Amino acid sequence: MNTKFCPKCGKELPVESVFCPYCMTKLIDVNTGEPIKIKKYKYILPIVIIAIVIMLAVAGIIMFFAFRDSGDKPNDSSRATSAPTEITTTEAVKADYSSYIGLWCDKDSDIENMTENGGNLLEIISVKDDVVRFTFTKTSTPAFNRIARISNVTSQIIDGTGTFTFDNDNWLNSGTGKIKLLDNEIYIETNITKRNDSANWDIGGTFYLTKSDNSVIDFKNYDYLGADFNEVKNNFGEETEEVVSASGKWDIHSYSGFNVTVLQETNKIVSITVEYSSNSLTKSNLCYGTLNGTSTYDDVYAEMGEPTYNSLSYGDVAYVVDGNYLSFGFDENMNLTTFTLQLENTH
Repeated sequence: MNTKFCPKCGKELPVESVFCPYCMTKLIDVNTGEPIKIKKYKYILPIVIIAIVIMLAVAGIIMFFAFRDSGDKPNDSSRATSAPTEITTTEAVKADYSSYIGLWCDKDSDIENMTENGGNLLEIISVKDDVVRFTFTKTSTPAFNRIARISNVTSQIIDGTGTFTFDNDNWLNSGTGKIKLLDNEIYIETNITKRNDSANWDIGGTFYLTKSDNSVIDFKNYDYLGADFNEVKNNFGEETEEVVSASGKWDIHSYSGFNVTVLQETNKIVSITVEYSSNSLTKSNLCYGTLNGTSTYDDVYAEMGEPTYNSLSYGDVAYVVDGNYLSFGFDENMNLTTFTLQLENTH
């Protein structure tokens, strides 16, 4: 039997079929006997079904990887946040070495008799994060009192210990060292690795230093006015600036928190000015008896009595002590900010 296919639905039909019994489409014009031209449709339904299946498959794959990645993310996220948390924790417990700023000397000693008897002085100048900057001075016993010094040394402190190097100890010796910040004590070790054959002294040795009440510079109980500058300058630590000549008559030496003026002609100290606002040490390291950077006008009055010269309108008062002048300056809240010792006849 001869057959044909429905041009619309594609079903197989007898060749003489006038219409398709499956999709009820007319195939022959009964009036003319000619085949009816029917617009051919592609198999849309199967294509749509296939497209839907493909889309569902793709969606399934995407969801699979999405869920798999989301399952990993909590672990990744925890790992990503753990590092900052650890850093924050580390920073929170990072050692604070700022309390070591100040002057340190031999046990049962102080900076005043060190110059006369020989001894060792460590000045912790500053602490920034875990890096300390310091100056260390070693003085021999009388009668020579030779001085070796390493200045502005920096050392990174890890777990309380740091190492350093130096090129010149004031005698052209160079070497290495170690510093340990202990409880209420500092251990410092200096080793000479390259010695100057003509040197009569060096900085080498091991030392345990303490910061005691006697380690402050007390400008009352040690009379620096009129003293020979070279004989007492070791008590002041390391100079922070170059010497300034004033009027071709005086030399001004700058230290951490105070200035010392020396008469060039005699090399005698004629004045000392303490400025607490510029003091990198603690405010109690520089004092006049019990008076220091934490004192007020009331403290000065209680200690010194009625001022010889009262200029509170200008923020200061002055006293005559042993024929010399002692003046105190205050801020608007009457907190002590400066004091000056001055020899008579040096105005």
